[in-house]
Amino acid sequence: MSSEHWLHRLDWLINRITEILVVFLFISMVILVFAQVYTRFVTNNSLTWSEELSRFTMVWMVFLASTLAFKQGSHITVDNLVQKLPPGLNKVVRLVAYAFMLIFLGVILWGAYKVLPTVALQKSAANSIVMAYVYAAIPVSMFLIAVEVIKGIVKTLSERGNQTP
Repeated sequence: MSSEHWLHRLDWLINRITEILVVFLFISMVILVFAQVYTRFVTNNSLTWSEELSRFTMVWMVFLASTLAFKQGSHITVDNLVQKLPPGLNKVVRLVAYAFMLIFLGVILWGAYKVLPTVALQKSAANSIVMAYVYAAIPVSMFLIAVEVIKGIVKTLSERGNQTP
């Protein structure tokens, strides 16, 4: 099998795992919040750990879901002007936008790289979870989005003639 086939399979696998994780995290968060509300208002005995864990679950869910939204083109864009440009200029503008995206993602990844060693020494108050596990959602999602941006660059560069997205 060709390397391109394996790359498509790997891309599909990463996407599928991300989708499953997002659904699992959402269901977990709903269960945790429901348990917290139930124990607080029905039994008058609040769970001490569920709020913090549901918050960390939401952080991972949002960051992973943002990678899926980027891949599907679901993020809000204002592209009225770009759509009206001639095909050659349209391509250039999209490539410049991708370059700025990579710079932004690189800055975020660098910041995460700098902060992770510090938060690795911290533990959460209620559950004693190492905070680096929570903060790791940032570089993981930024890396996955960067892969999608690179795929977009390759796709844009391989376009021929008058094709537009």
